[in-house]
Amino acid sequence: MPAELPVDLLNKPLSEIVFRRKNNALFKKLARKTHFNVREVEALAVIHRKITQTLGPMTRLVFRDVLHSGLDFTENIRHLYIDRIFSAFDKKNVLQIYDFMHTNKLKKEQIFPSMRGCLIKLQTDEDPDDAVKDLIDSLLKKLDVDRDGVISEEEFHRAIKERNLLLLECMGPVFPSRVARRTFLSTFTDRLGRF
Repeated sequence: MPAELPVDLLNKPLSEIVFRRKNNALFKKLARKTHFNVREVEALAVIHRKITQTLGPMTRLVFRDVLHSGLDFTENIRHLYIDRIFSAFDKKNVLQIYDFMHTNKLKKEQIFPSMRGCLIKLQTDEDPDDAVKDLIDSLLKKLDVDRDGVISEEEFHRAIKERNLLLLECMGPVFPSRVARRTFLSTFTDRLGRF
């Protein structure tokens, strides 16, 4: 039996062990800078390596495939945001995903397209666009602290930190579902409650 077992038993064990040993210093450095431990960083690196070896570099299309198959991004609203998530991936900023005009501010007109499909059941005599506009008005009352009709980046972050973390996805789903997230996390960590 080898002294070291591979993280992914579907990989070729020797090449994976060589990859992990070769990049061990980098994994330790990443573990110090992130909230992952060394074992989790190694496992994520192995997953990334396997994806890039199989599908090629992490292009927008490969990213879509990974989100679709691994994190269950199949709903229309989630699919709408996949390209925006890819472009904002390094920034770690949800507001950038909602900000279609790249102004670092959200206006009522910008929010409307992403909120349009969020209402499931309406009364028969109610106009869906009016219901969405009412929902946007209540959202602006909640997030727009200075009442200028625009949600700034600072207001958005403050509302999330001080009021409710659920406001991160107040204009549509940006993150994977709980089931998909737990399934993915269980591939590389046993600390599921931390993330």
